[in-house]
Amino acid sequence: TLDQLCQAVESAWQAGIVVVLAAGNEGRNNSGGIGGYGTIAAPGDDPYVITVGAMNTVGTPDRADDKMASYSSKGPTLYDHIVKPDIVAPGNHVASLLSSPSATLFANNPAAQLPNSYYMNGGTGISADYYALSGTSMATPVVSGAAALLIQQNPSITPDQVKARLMKTAYKSFPT
Repeated sequence: TLDQLCQAVESAWQAGIVVVLAAGNEGRNNSGGIGGYGTIAAPGDDPYVITVGAMNTVGTPDRADDKMASYSSKGPTLYDHIVKPDIVAPGNHVASLLSSPSATLFANNPAAQLPNSYYMNGGTGISADYYALSGTSMATPVVSGAAALLIQQNPSITPDQVKARLMKTAYKSFPT
């Protein structure tokens, strides 16, 4: 490939580094008249990465009602028609730590703040420590963590083997 980002991730992959990337949040983009398909851009469209899409757990622990998040970018890739994303993980309304209340993310998304009581019994008001966002960037750390556990268990595992194991063992049924 000629794309410099793809060349960089391919070099990392071939050096034994597992590369996990967010698919993007263009799944609702119908500007090309293709219903949001073909919206995964470089370097997520590269076959030498693990591209992560977002799923919506609809607020329950039961997998039977999970669905793809409408905003999650999806393949196939535009140039070589590779099926992407490779795997999906919960990415809808994910609670996370906020590094600083003065952070740009916080300033641009004040509604994403979570009340203190969200995590602290009896707390009231707004917490500067937690926020909730949706997106493939919130789903990607779940897959990165799973990859790290596989590598910790077997340090000689290759990036291709990590990707294959994650994809093979992933839950494959979504409701129709």
